[in-house]
Amino acid sequence: MATCNKWERLISWAEKEGNSLKALEFKEKLVECIVYTALEKVRKKKLAEVEELIKYGREMAKKFAIEELNFHISLIEKEVAKIKERRKALAQTK
Repeated sequence: MATCNKWERLISWAEKEGNSLKALEFKEKLVECIVYTALEKVRKKKLAEVEELIKYGREMAKKFAIEELNFHISLIEKEVAKIKERRKALAQTK
């Protein structure tokens, strides 16, 4: 995801340099970027973009072993599921 990939690059750089404190700081920024961007997209009901961010977030969580990111992504997935259910129910009533 172009919006958040600068943090991904910075994490890789910090880890390569052996600077675990900076890597942790950049991981936190990556989590914030993905989560806040996804929540904004959920609020605007841009589900295709949210699903793209979810996929990217899962990849980053696995790549950098960020369990917190997996947790937040699970919550976002639940919100997306609720929106889809509401849309489905609305479509059935028409």
